Amino acid sequence: MTTPPTPRQLEFLAFISVYTHILGRPPSEAEMQKFLKLTPPSVHHMILRLEKRGFITRQPGQPRSIRLAASLDVPLLGGRGTPQRKRIKPSDKLPLAFSKREQCLLLNEVWPPTALENRIRLSIADHSRLVARFTLAEFEELAGYVAAQANHTKSRKVQKDLDHLFSRIQKVLDTHTDEDE
Repeated sequence: MTTPPTPRQLEFLAFISVYTHILGRPPSEAEMQKFLKLTPPSVHHMILRLEKRGFITRQPGQPRSIRLAASLDVPLLGGRGTPQRKRIKPSDKLPLAFSKREQCLLLNEVWPPTALENRIRLSIADHSRLVARFTLAEFEELAGYVAAQANHTKSRKVQKDLDHLFSRIQKVLDTHTDEDE
């Protein structure tokens, strides 16, 4: 492992670690979804990313098979090792910049709900990029749709592009929070 986990990845890893320690078995994706307040596609996509980065191992298709990598040192939830996220109001909107191609992907491959679709369609040009603004709840919703499509597309190129877009959305979610302590 060359780079450390992101703050959001640390949340997942800490949850897996604590859950497994307390209950003696790994959590299910549904339990992660409930605790971390995420959509099923977002949880599944993160599990795939954690596995790809070598932070966990698992047996695809086998429930509760997630294991932390032996060399991984995960801080407990809320501990000093957990990076702080910038606190914003739930109504605050943050920018997401994307290319015209990414806009087409979002509209033609991902098919987000109408409110998000309209925001993407009406994005403002800023130099060579388009910019739309979303609340964190909307970022989370969009991340779920992008992750779901990335997991189900047959095209490697579309998957790669959606994974890249998901990473940028996830970075916003990793660095901001609208929840009280």
